[in-house]
Amino acid sequence: MVSDSPTTAAGPPLPGLTPLLDAEEQRAADARAIEEFGIPGVLLMERAGAGSAAAICREHEIAGRPVAVVVGTGNNGGDGLVVARHLHEAGAAVRILAPEAELPAGEDSAVMAGAVAPLDIPVGAVGPGAPAPGQREIVVDAVLGTGARGAPRAAAGAAVDWIGMAQGPVVSLDIPSGVDADTGRVEGTAVRADLTTTYHRGKPGLHIAPGRAHAGRVEVVDIGIPRAVESPVAAWLAQPALLGAWPRRRAEGDKYAAGAVMVIGGSPGMTGAPVLAGSAAMRAGAGLVVMLVPRAIEETVAGLALELMSVAAPDQDGHIAPAALPAVAAQVGRCDVAVLGPGLGRHPATTAAMRVLLSELPLPVVLDADGLWHLGPVEHLADRAAPTIITPHAGEAARLLGIERDAVESERLDAAEALADRGDVTVVLKGPGTIIAAPGHPPVICGPGDARLSTAGTGDVLSGVCAAALARGVAPPVAASLAVVAHAESARVADRGEGTIAGDLVDALPEALG
Repeated sequence: MVSDSPTTAAGPPLPGLTPLLDAEEQRAADARAIEEFGIPGVLLMERAGAGSAAAICREHEIAGRPVAVVVGTGNNGGDGLVVARHLHEAGAAVRILAPEAELPAGEDSAVMAGAVAPLDIPVGAVGPGAPAPGQREIVVDAVLGTGARGAPRAAAGAAVDWIGMAQGPVVSLDIPSGVDADTGRVEGTAVRADLTTTYHRGKPGLHIAPGRAHAGRVEVVDIGIPRAVESPVAAWLAQPALLGAWPRRRAEGDKYAAGAVMVIGGSPGMTGAPVLAGSAAMRAGAGLVVMLVPRAIEETVAGLALELMSVAAPDQDGHIAPAALPAVAAQVGRCDVAVLGPGLGRHPATTAAMRVLLSELPLPVVLDADGLWHLGPVEHLADRAAPTIITPHAGEAARLLGIERDAVESERLDAAEALADRGDVTVVLKGPGTIIAAPGHPPVICGPGDARLSTAGTGDVLSGVCAAALARGVAPPVAASLAVVAHAESARVADRGEGTIAGDLVDALPEALG
């Protein structure tokens, strides 16, 4: 069994997890490097700017290329001055723009301003009166750093608006100005970068929507902070290498040793949802899947997947009802995990059945789709004796928390952690930069993302993959993280373009899992 995650950046708990630092932790790491290891702050700034300039040169043919470096008043502006100097030396036609044409004057930034002075790089004012960026001009955003909060104000806001007129590539240093480095929140105007070069460690806001969409490609620059400088981890970024930790079948085991999953779902018109969840569980390595579905649709479900067992449960109007509870109880002894929700529908009788199941079912549960609709407030899960994973999208999360969807979309990390704490559950908040949150654990953010997941039935596939990992005895936060990455990787492997459907992901799972 894989272990739960530690709380320092000394080493990831699993391969494929990269530590992310929030703004406060990054400041503390800088301070320790300076105070305890004697590394001058100006050297860290030089390494930051030089690394960003090198990334720009790798991305673009720079000789003779026009470049506008827009600097703010803080250390981020100092980083920008270093970039300007290095790109000038590489042959770019560099200009520096600053509010009121005044270069940043902090201790380290002043050193960098002195270093560019002899190079005759033109310095101008940025704002409404400044000439717009040229068509081929690379614009470097060095206006606001990771410590900035809220909407850019006054001169900074004008600089961000000017960058927004760029017709060519935009590169942000450390964080796109206007994006909250800790949460990804965007309160007002914000830079949309094609490339963000961030320093020492990644930042959560670069990988959480809406900030994720502003960051473009993210490259982490080593600025020379020693490995001995450990920092509390704000979050982990999960990459495909994590799938090396996927639990494998034992050579001597049977189908029950591989994990048995019960899927409770289905209703008239939604027979495919439980089949997708069950098929995904088997493709992800479960040894046995039992489909408990309303009697009215059992024959149809049984014909959709030969490898899945099906049980016809007493129903009401074709929906799971309290009369189905004895049929569920009869299967509990042979199953390790239950998936509740795919295709359940929203019949009142199903609400009554779900409330009893969630209260009394002794198995770990993956709760999704209409199962979440029947739940009501997430606090109803807090007293469950067995672990629970819930997999809401933003609208479902809003309903569980009793807030508006927009509030979830703008504060996705806060919403995921609130759900986890209130329900004492592991949360998979789906969407761009899916977030896995659990009480007492740093959140995990899924690095891979794929628009091909935005189609009906992919959530059912994710539930099945979660259940397969849980059925092997993996801790819920780790099982959820593995499942989310496997889900994203299966979309990449399936690669049917705009026509990719949920069944393609199921078929691609064995290759995605290696």
